[in-house]
Amino acid sequence: MKTRRITAQRQAFLHWLEAEEAGWLTEWVETIIQTVSGYHGMSPVEVMGPVARHAGALKEVWSSGGQGSLFDFYQDLARRRVSEHVRLADVSRAVAVGERLLVERLAGSKFEGKTAFKDIVQQTFREGTYMLLDCYQRASEEMAESARERIAATEAGAERTREEWRLLDQILSAMDVGIVLLDKNLRITWMNRDMPQDLLQVPAEKAAGRTCREVMRPEALDCDACSAQYASSGTATMHVIKKVGDSENTKAYLKIVRVVTGSGMSTPNLMEIYLDITAQQEAQRALARSQELVRNILNSSVDGIVSTDMNGRITLLNRAAESIFGYTEGEMLGKPVHTFYEGGASEAARIMSRLLAEEIVTGHRTSFRAKSGEFVPLRVTASLIKDEDRTLLGTMAFFQDIREEEALRREVAGREQYLLSILQASMDGLVTLDESGRIASWNRGASAIFGVEPRQALGRPMEDFLPSNLIRVMPSSAATHDGTRHFEATLDQGPKGTADLLVTRTEIQAPGPVGASLVLKDVTELKRLEQDLAQAENLAELGRLAASVAHEIKNPIAGLRGAMEMMSGIHQPGDPRFAVFQEALAQMRRLDSLVKDLLSFAKPVAVRREPVPLSLLVEASMPFVSPVADEAHVRIETVAPESLPMICGDPQQLLQIFVNLLVNAVQATPAGGLVALEARPEEWFLAVSISDTGCGIKPENMANIFKPFFTTKHIGTGLGLSIVQRIVNAHGGRIEITSEDGSGSTFTVYLPIAAGSP
Repeated sequence: MKTRRITAQRQAFLHWLEAEEAGWLTEWVETIIQTVSGYHGMSPVEVMGPVARHAGALKEVWSSGGQGSLFDFYQDLARRRVSEHVRLADVSRAVAVGERLLVERLAGSKFEGKTAFKDIVQQTFREGTYMLLDCYQRASEEMAESARERIAATEAGAERTREEWRLLDQILSAMDVGIVLLDKNLRITWMNRDMPQDLLQVPAEKAAGRTCREVMRPEALDCDACSAQYASSGTATMHVIKKVGDSENTKAYLKIVRVVTGSGMSTPNLMEIYLDITAQQEAQRALARSQELVRNILNSSVDGIVSTDMNGRITLLNRAAESIFGYTEGEMLGKPVHTFYEGGASEAARIMSRLLAEEIVTGHRTSFRAKSGEFVPLRVTASLIKDEDRTLLGTMAFFQDIREEEALRREVAGREQYLLSILQASMDGLVTLDESGRIASWNRGASAIFGVEPRQALGRPMEDFLPSNLIRVMPSSAATHDGTRHFEATLDQGPKGTADLLVTRTEIQAPGPVGASLVLKDVTELKRLEQDLAQAENLAELGRLAASVAHEIKNPIAGLRGAMEMMSGIHQPGDPRFAVFQEALAQMRRLDSLVKDLLSFAKPVAVRREPVPLSLLVEASMPFVSPVADEAHVRIETVAPESLPMICGDPQQLLQIFVNLLVNAVQATPAGGLVALEARPEEWFLAVSISDTGCGIKPENMANIFKPFFTTKHIGTGLGLSIVQRIVNAHGGRIEITSEDGSGSTFTVYLPIAAGSP
């Protein structure tokens, strides 16, 4: 099972590599020519051949594990470059360029197994480096052997031999590595001039004939497990990294040991190669530290960070982004970023267009689809990513999760709307002014007071609606610590009359003056109630006086009335004195009625509540009303069925209400007219309407109709309707009048329905 899984991964890797190969090879060739000095001046075609062959050999290693093609390539490459005097260091750098570019492409891909294959790629290139060194050594040996053969063939003498050795030294020195030749006794026979000095304790020119212990520094030796002895016994070629120098200046060397054979050698010799890899290792460590630092920085950000390539595919995701979206990095890498935008591809295209035009986009509000399916509201800041040559590599976006901000904004908006609704619903006028004194807000209460809609008021000065000549400064108008003043104003409301306003002005400071607020309260009704209260107090005093006067004259009137009745009985109807006494008796009865009305008006209304049927009250009132109606030739109709709800109140006082209203209606109706009584339930009240067909009430008299002592009749006290209103109010009811001059009047009394009444 594991073998099939590995094979499938390799096939996937090779498939990915096939898609990336053309771009990788082109970039590899261009970078070699630009950055490796040994290849300066070469054409891309010259370099592309070896690079393409190198890539093919690497693919064979990764597909089947066979290294034959790779070894053959390195062997041919080494022979060619040695013949061209190209240093091994330059060839190694050219190979390292390919490794770096491939690793970068792999890291930025969406290939799921990229971490494992990154290690495989680096291991293959590392083994290839050893193989290249080996091939370079073989090529050098071949050239050296060729030189020796030429020396033997030409027998040119010692001078020519030294020349050949100098040539060999130059060839080996071109490899930019330290090389030591040892005989079978492990004594140094030759050391090149590029041997690192920090590995030696004697100069290189004095090394011949000496042992390793005598020439090399102790820290460069590996005597306990001598690689040279292993190599000479044919066991293996060993690769050992040696580190020398102090703690602050440590260098790392790669040591390679090989057996050297050839014509003219009776026994195999050994070759040790020392390659300085300090810079390479430090670069790898620095790269690893940089990558870790960048990763830590990105993961420490409270904002979500997402990067994409130029195709819009996600290449990086930090932990904050994982937390916001609910996806892991592996689940999002390689996917098109537009699949997560609420606006889809069109929104991603708009952002990219802005980036290409402006290079940075800030404060863009959008929503991203999370793993849960919900769309998360975000604030996005995005920018382009470029390399040192200003070449576009992709984009980087910072996402701020604004779910709490949006919830708070909705809550604030809701509260503002709630407060605005309260202010708008207020019956008081609420107006705010800006710093220039112009109207900034205007509620419904202000519209009701001034008869002006908000759209007609906004932006205008307040003096257009409340001129200064209408305002009266109140005695307590001195500004308080919060800048509040109080004023009064009388406003002409046209047909509605005038309105009395109480105006409170408060300066708005935050922290400097930025305007003012006005609260306009219509106190017209309050002032009327104050006047009514004053009038009621006067009437109460008048009532007390009337009661006292009535009490004082009641007994004398009774005595005079009795005397007049007795004197009238002495004379006959035809006697002129009889008519005089009869007129005197009528005036006495009128005075007696006036006294009774005064006592009734002055007497406090005390209500004894009980359920009373309306039909009973109507029936009881007829003996008092019918004689008056018959005398005036007025017809009375009543509709008061027993099925109506009962009234809650005092029967005697309720009877007085209907007697007074019916008598008044009869007296206001001309002969032949009609007085009608009708009743109907209305919510918690029984509404009883008494209508007449008289001349109606003049408009100028409507406001005075319930005032004491007001009457339009030539007889009467003017207290009847005042007494009716007092009784109705005492029962918790109300009385209303509708009248048209010349068309009659209707008095409607609303009395509370008794509890439990159907």
